[in-house]
Amino acid sequence: MNVATRAPRTPAPHPGVPALRPGVRLGPTGWVLRPRVLVGTVGLALLALALVGYGVAAGGAHHLPADRLLPILLGQGDTIEQIVMDKRLPRVVLGVCFGFALGAAGAITQSITRNPLASPDIVGVTSGASLAAVLVLVGAGGRLGVVGLTGAALAGGLVAAAVVLAFGWRGGLSGLRIILAGIAVSTGCSAAITWMLMRTDLDTAEMATRWLTGTLGLANPGDMAVAVPVGLASVLVLALTSRQVATLRLSPDTARSLGVDVTRARAVQMLVAVVLTATATAVCGPIGFVGFVAPQLAMRVLRTAGPPVLGGGLLGAVVVLAADRLVQSLPVTLPVGSVTATLGAPVLIWLVVRRARRADA
Repeated sequence: MNVATRAPRTPAPHPGVPALRPGVRLGPTGWVLRPRVLVGTVGLALLALALVGYGVAAGGAHHLPADRLLPILLGQGDTIEQIVMDKRLPRVVLGVCFGFALGAAGAITQSITRNPLASPDIVGVTSGASLAAVLVLVGAGGRLGVVGLTGAALAGGLVAAAVVLAFGWRGGLSGLRIILAGIAVSTGCSAAITWMLMRTDLDTAEMATRWLTGTLGLANPGDMAVAVPVGLASVLVLALTSRQVATLRLSPDTARSLGVDVTRARAVQMLVAVVLTATATAVCGPIGFVGFVAPQLAMRVLRTAGPPVLGGGLLGAVVVLAADRLVQSLPVTLPVGSVTATLGAPVLIWLVVRRARRADA
């Protein structure tokens, strides 16, 4: 009698141990595929793209038909259409590029400090960049242009970050010490900015004050030469280092056991966050609370274990574009920074109260 043979079955996984997820590997970098995160990230990207198209087509009194956008971009529009495009396109490009930069920088800062209250606004990077930029505006009257302003803001952000890290270092980085040092640096920079504005002439003070509110209304085609490279470079760098940022959310001992040089990785990621924040601040001014709110909202939308860098950047772009569109629809002229600060302040208060209740429990 013949005995039928059966192929051996794949052993079932141990109860309580999740099955391995599929992944993608590119050289030394790899990503685990999570369906919800993938779908949510693609959805945020499509939403940002839709806001870009809407901002270009309907960002003012003169509406452009959707089927005319591509011909106008290729230089085939009439005079009026080309003028409209020259005014709207830089504003939208700055919004998406620097909104992404601020959201990604916030996710990096919160991951490094392992504290959801940390953001470039709170840890002093934005204030340092603003102080250096205002010093250039007051001293040179804005004659150095966007390149000089960007260099000054970058230097100011790096100095402020170095001071914060120096005060926050005691045998390792402490999230609480970094936040306290950042608040102190931000307060000192704000006082210095106020002192400079009081000592300069009225026209320069008005120009600096308008820039300090954080606005996209002053965008011009020349600014895109800074915004586009920063946006593309940030996407590339963050895609290659997102796994490292996720590892830094773990305890230092756990990260070291996975082969990560924690001190070096934190320094590199902090440098990336400072460059992104300082560049956005130099061109658009300090757009407050985007770096704080976007990573926290993205973490809840995508249901990740920590602030996602790519998701935070995309949601940052969505927040800035939506806030700018809201500003343009109002009967009064307001900077986009006032809207993001108005929406972000309640979120900060809610998060502080929530953490305090958890601590008491």
